[in-house]
Amino acid sequence: MKYQLTSHRKTVFDVVKASMDHPTARQVFDRAIQKSPRLSFATVYNSLKYLSDHGLIKQVSFGEDYVRYDGMLNRHDHLFCRNCHQVTDLMDLSLPSTSNFSLPLGFKVEEVSLKITGLCQDCQKINNLTEQIA
Repeated sequence: MKYQLTSHRKTVFDVVKASMDHPTARQVFDRAIQKSPRLSFATVYNSLKYLSDHGLIKQVSFGEDYVRYDGMLNRHDHLFCRNCHQVTDLMDLSLPSTSNFSLPLGFKVEEVSLKITGLCQDCQKINNLTEQIA
C-alpha cells in the first residue's frame, strides 16, 4: 500500500516515532511546530488520524480524555499512571499472540493489547507522604 506522506504528515510521523512518552495530540503539535512553524493544530490532528488509520502509528486510549500516540508498532503493552498520566511500555509480558488465541462463538482476534492502570513509583511516594500527613 502506498501512503501519501506530505511534508506535514512526515513531520508529525517523525515526532511520534521519536517520542518514547506516548504524546497527546497537543504534545505532538508543540513538538512539530518546532520543526515546521507553519503547522496548525488541525493539520497535526488530521495527520495523526491519517497515520493511525493507515497503521503507521498507533492510537492508544486510556479512557475518553487520555488518547496518546505510539510510534512503536511491535507487540507490547502499556502501564498507565492514573495520577500523572505517564504511559510506560511493557515489553516482557507474555500474552498469547493473535494466531494462537481463541475465543468462543468464532470470534477472530486481530490484536491483543493490555493496558494496566495504577500508580507509578513517584506518585506512590507522593500518595504515601500525603497519607502520612493526614
